[in-house]
Amino acid sequence: PGESPIVALHREVMEETGWKIAEPRRFDAFQRFVFMPEYGYWARKSQTIYIARTVFRIGPPTEGWHVPLWMKPADAARELSVEGDRIMVASALHQGLLAP
Repeated sequence: PGESPIVALHREVMEETGWKIAEPRRFDAFQRFVFMPEYGYWARKSQTIYIARTVFRIGPPTEGWHVPLWMKPADAARELSVEGDRIMVASALHQGLLAP
């Protein structure tokens, strides 16, 4: 509560990847319904997609259960587990915002 989307983005990237980013640009957003086993219920998740540039790695993810996986955007458009994520990457590729 009270955290702006950009501040939350920087915090989440740090927690989940250990990297600092720059020049984030809001690209798109989507919603999905997902079962959240840690809470034992289904939830509607709103996801906002940003495109940013990595600056430098500060250290490992601060949330130890996260493991960053780096891949080419063209591969991500096929292999990401969340359909909305795959669609967003394919759209960014199609618009020329990401290098294949």
